[in-house]
Amino acid sequence: MRFFQKLIVAMSLLITAQSQAFTPESGFWWNPNEPGSGYAIEIQDNFLFIATYVYDEGGVPIWYTAGATMGGNAEFQDNLNYTFNGTCIDCNYTPTTTLIGERGNIDIVFDTETTATIHFQGAVKNIERFNFILGDETERMLGEWQAVIDFSDTNVEFPFNGDVLLFDLLSSSGGDDYAEGCRPDNAQDGVCSNYALNNHEMAATFDYQNNELLIVVDDSPDYWLAYYVDLGLNQFDGLVEIYPKNTGNNNVFYPVRGFRSASRSFIETGVGPSKKKTEYDNKAVKGIANSLPPLPTSKAMSEFTKAEQTKLLRQQTIVKTLINRLGSRK
Repeated sequence: MRFFQKLIVAMSLLITAQSQAFTPESGFWWNPNEPGSGYAIEIQDNFLFIATYVYDEGGVPIWYTAGATMGGNAEFQDNLNYTFNGTCIDCNYTPTTTLIGERGNIDIVFDTETTATIHFQGAVKNIERFNFILGDETERMLGEWQAVIDFSDTNVEFPFNGDVLLFDLLSSSGGDDYAEGCRPDNAQDGVCSNYALNNHEMAATFDYQNNELLIVVDDSPDYWLAYYVDLGLNQFDGLVEIYPKNTGNNNVFYPVRGFRSASRSFIETGVGPSKKKTEYDNKAVKGIANSLPPLPTSKAMSEFTKAEQTKLLRQQTIVKTLINRLGSRK
């Protein structure tokens, strides 16, 4: 196993007041402590529709629905509709009966992309997006992700830059789990070529104490690129830090949002939700950092609060571990 040179890299997520935007995910939601019931939530633009899979006092299934525009990006409130007298699945259709708004209020407050609190029928429940097959926070990274980094608060001429992150391997060491991969040569192949592994290798692990995923990419011969993100099932939101390999971190962060663009199945077998698998021979040589003009200067540790410094020190250890893992597949 070949390791990169030892490097003291002080990496951290800037935890001062940063109200990061996030988009709650559509899908099936549930309370893990109450299997057998659940909630189908669909969000289109700022309109949310929910259908509940719940029961009355006698254990008979009840069909409740609600739909309305959301308040902000993470709040929903409406009155429940009650539908009954429906048609059996193999019967001739007859109109159902729906009592509009007659089953009280329903309120949902989304805490993250995949967690929320729901209030209805006098109950308060913590719910989460149902994970059918994607695994834990590390395993769910397998597949391809595309990200957009926001440099709008700098002196760049164009405010956005993109990245492609391809995870194709799981590994464990010292009780910790890792997702490994590369920045691929292009966004069509869906593979980590030898070139990509030699020049743009990548490793990630989940920090359960701070509930965030950390990713380190070998951006170029001169720079590391690190992601600190809140993770959903099909998207992530957070910050990116770019810093020189020869001087260490600079504690300057840029917003980033990422979305799954190819499934684990596609990456591993070439079959699954994604574009058509093709073969190219392009090379992503330069790296994001080298394509940008000089960025803002570093922030000193003294500019952070004691609580932030504690988080900095923890993340230093995690990121140095990720850096040491880079090069293991070469």
